[in-house]
Amino acid sequence: MRVGTLLGVLLVGTPSLLWAQTCTTQAKMTSDIRSGLSDAALRLAQAVQQGDGAKVQAATIAEFASASAFAPTLALVQATSSRLANDVLQVTQIYELDASSRAERDTSDADFSCPLTGTTSETDFAISGLPRGLYGFAMVETTGDHPWLLSFLLRQDEGVWKLAGFYPRARSTAGQDGVWYWKSARTYAKADELWLAWIFFGEADELLRPANFVSSTNLDRLRSERRAATPPELIGGMSSSHPLVLKSTGAQGPATEYRFTEMFADSSEDGKELNLILHVRADDLTDPAAVTARSRAAAQAMLDAHIELRQAFHGVWVFADSAGHEPVVTEQTISNIP
Repeated sequence: MRVGTLLGVLLVGTPSLLWAQTCTTQAKMTSDIRSGLSDAALRLAQAVQQGDGAKVQAATIAEFASASAFAPTLALVQATSSRLANDVLQVTQIYELDASSRAERDTSDADFSCPLTGTTSETDFAISGLPRGLYGFAMVETTGDHPWLLSFLLRQDEGVWKLAGFYPRARSTAGQDGVWYWKSARTYAKADELWLAWIFFGEADELLRPANFVSSTNLDRLRSERRAATPPELIGGMSSSHPLVLKSTGAQGPATEYRFTEMFADSSEDGKELNLILHVRADDLTDPAAVTARSRAAAQAMLDAHIELRQAFHGVWVFADSAGHEPVVTEQTISNIP
């Protein structure tokens, strides 16, 4: 699961002036704010662990608590609940984000800089189109063989902290945490195995960031190292609008072109193995056998072009993507790919 739900929306209008937003870290906030945020986050985390969508919905800001508006969050609650089992929950970090001075219809990013007491590090937030108000961001860690981080964006309504965004993230992939992937990426980079380094830096980022709109001094360092180790072919990135194009050798016929739009690492279903995930553009999904054959060939083309990828993964999952259709997934074990 690589997404979260932001219940805030962009308000239609034009920003007038640049208004200041302020951040207060846990060490500097008042005791009532600290306890209020911590207690609200823990109650929400417990409700998520229990799969109690109704309880989470009841604690959501009014404008996003209707059945239709709450549906994406309910799906996240249900999907996350099964991952937490009987894990112990602990609130580990909280921030007070004061956006009460924002213009009424400001659609710009609400930027918060949060220097950490006694260090040169800081945590930063850039939340798009955040309506004015007093907010909090709380992180709840879970224990267990497969630890998770549950992050909540909260807004104070009439003195009560209510849910404005929910961001669940796994803290490990195939039994290893973000720091392990960061260290491994550095090792691959030093060995000039840049494709592996790029993927592992990316996995470290995925596991270490609490939400897509949150950054930090540590994450900035990680991203800088990833940029320095980026393979030349990926300098411009990889996306649906800027795919990585590979061609098969054509030894058994005309060369075939494959357009890869995404590549990352992820756990196997049992959480024990690490797989390479590839998304490749497909023009036609109507013939399943043909799609499967093409996906298998695409995986082999990637592994032939970058042999180092064979050493770090158990299998390859290829998602054949076509606009307006569910992707067709093909799974292979790398040892079975010639």
